[in-house]
Amino acid sequence: MGVCRGRISEGLDFSDNAARCVLLVGIPYPQMADPIVILKKEYLQKKNAVSKLGLTGSQWYSQQATRAVNQAIGRVIRHVQDYGAIILMDHRYAYQSGKS
Repeated sequence: MGVCRGRISEGLDFSDNAARCVLLVGIPYPQMADPIVILKKEYLQKKNAVSKLGLTGSQWYSQQATRAVNQAIGRVIRHVQDYGAIILMDHRYAYQSGKS
């Protein structure tokens, strides 16, 4: 067991039988009240308002959750011959990005 963004879900290498299942409950968005997250979102919003290039603050925020999910899923499938179960327990996984 571990939490997204922690050492188990992103830092350790589980080979073969060491990890056969990942169960993700919810979507691991960064903490909205974190000052770094607030500043990054504001910066990207201002930058995008001027140039219309790159990610918006909201797109970056969603991308961070997607990266954490991909890192956790990667603990199960390590090579072409590997196998395992990946269980995503949140109805929002059924929707396309930008829809809820």
